[in-house]
Amino acid sequence: MVTTSKLFCPRCGKETEAEGLCNACFADKYVVFQVPQTLDVKLCAKCPSYKIGELWIETNIDNYEDLAKKAAVKTVRTALSVSKEVEQPQITVVPEFTGPYMLVIHVTVTGAIEGRPVSTSADIEGRVRKETCDICSRMAGGYYEAVIQVRAEGRLPTKPEIDRCLKIIENVFVRSAKAGDRLAFITDIFPLSEGADLYVGSTACARQASRTIVDEFGGALIESPKLVGAVGGKGVYRVTFSVRLPEIVAGDIVRMRNQIVLVEKVGKRTSGVDLATGQNTSGPEDLKLEKIANRSEATRVVIVSEEGDSVQILDPETYQAVTIRRPVFLKAGPGEEVPVIKTREGLFILPGGGRGKE
Repeated sequence: MVTTSKLFCPRCGKETEAEGLCNACFADKYVVFQVPQTLDVKLCAKCPSYKIGELWIETNIDNYEDLAKKAAVKTVRTALSVSKEVEQPQITVVPEFTGPYMLVIHVTVTGAIEGRPVSTSADIEGRVRKETCDICSRMAGGYYEAVIQVRAEGRLPTKPEIDRCLKIIENVFVRSAKAGDRLAFITDIFPLSEGADLYVGSTACARQASRTIVDEFGGALIESPKLVGAVGGKGVYRVTFSVRLPEIVAGDIVRMRNQIVLVEKVGKRTSGVDLATGQNTSGPEDLKLEKIANRSEATRVVIVSEEGDSVQILDPETYQAVTIRRPVFLKAGPGEEVPVIKTREGLFILPGGGRGKE
């Protein structure tokens, strides 16, 4: 007759299937994880951000419950301490609302200790607390790191120019905010007769926006840092970005080298139409230009006759017929009116009016 000896737990005396402690005593011997029984889940009252430790984390979550649950999971995982004896721990955190500002958070940790599987669960009470995050506090307090000043050289900027500059600045700040720059906000905008001043939260965004304006319009950018204090022994600066739009704008008539040019675009290069030939021309941003008129000052005169590459038009002051070279853009013929500008170099026909669609 064959007999088998039974195995008993050396701690509680219960029969076991394997040598050593039973599952219950084995689990009692080890603390799989530790976590506070109650945790505060901190949300910003004004924006979709939550706080972990001393750090505010911004999200794009608009739903309050979804934001609170995400914050609860992060809060528990930060507070949770798993025993070093647990091999390959797997952590599951499932928050559940029990009231408008209360959650029960189910936590389970599974793994192995000394080759034996372990699994321990606990329920934690989560309390939603609303605070104001650092960025919202700064915005409410009028915080700014930089000032963008938009002006024009030797003239007043036009409303379309100011509107376009403001749109460029807004687009840069929106993109930066989406990319995670929490200081990418505009604190205040002051429209002025000579331009506009913008107080902004991020120096880096202000620099990028200012450079983007200059890239599109041309002109100049001057940075002027000012020491306003010190933190941890390091100087704290506010920077003024002075954007100067160019004096020359589209529609101006200028002397460019030895040409009389109607400016069509200003930026890194100034481009336009050589009024003598009708050909396109351009020059670098730093090329010296002399403004002599604007197309708004043009006078309409009648084409008297045409012959080959020449046309005769009436001088708007003397009413005498003047023969000039026919620019390539001219489509009008005798008896039709065209816009002209008079300079010391003579009369020039402008594009438009008899040119057809430009």
